[in-house]
Amino acid sequence: MTLQELKWPGVVLVLGLLLIIVEWNMASKKKGGVTFTDRQRMKGLAGVSVALSILVYFLIWFA
Repeated sequence: MTLQELKWPGVVLVLGLLLIIVEWNMASKKKGGVTFTDRQRMKGLAGVSVALSILVYFLIWFA
């Protein structure tokens, strides 16, 4: 595994985590705070981020 193979999947993962942080900040500013539904949405975003990161890794590895 080279650094180049891990660079772009890492970028995808970091962007996903930044999106989760933005969602958390927006949800915490709501009147009710962070609800169960907000947490479920953030877990879904984390899953999608990890899946896309794995997909990018395999696309780079395959190429």
